[in-house]
Amino acid sequence: MMEWLVRHGVEKGCTCALLFSMCFLTSVVAQYCEFHFLRFAKQSPYVPEAFKALTADDQRSAFYQVVVLAAIGVWSTTVFVVHVGDLPSRSVLGIVYSCFTGGLFGLAHYFKQNGLVEGSTAASSRST
Repeated sequence: MMEWLVRHGVEKGCTCALLFSMCFLTSVVAQYCEFHFLRFAKQSPYVPEAFKALTADDQRSAFYQVVVLAAIGVWSTTVFVVHVGDLPSRSVLGIVYSCFTGGLFGLAHYFKQNGLVEGSTAASSRST
């Protein structure tokens, strides 16, 4: 009985620690993406003027609402597919987590690159 209790406690503790670290890392990546998106949005013709007219706090709030809704959609779909398809949950969840967080990180680099390209071309045209 004691062995089962210890094994079960360690397993659940590791799962909780893994879940906490995943949430923390996703939060850090979302903040990184938000930082670059707000700079990208100021000069992008693809971002609606209504969004650009919002205050910085409202822009951050809108960005995080989109990230949270996307995360809820991705995780709900993943859990449903794992349950219906009788797939190995840890493997599938790990793969989807890596793709979601990696995709968000890649999106941040896209915003960063496009923000820097536009900023650097403006700076180089001023110097000539």
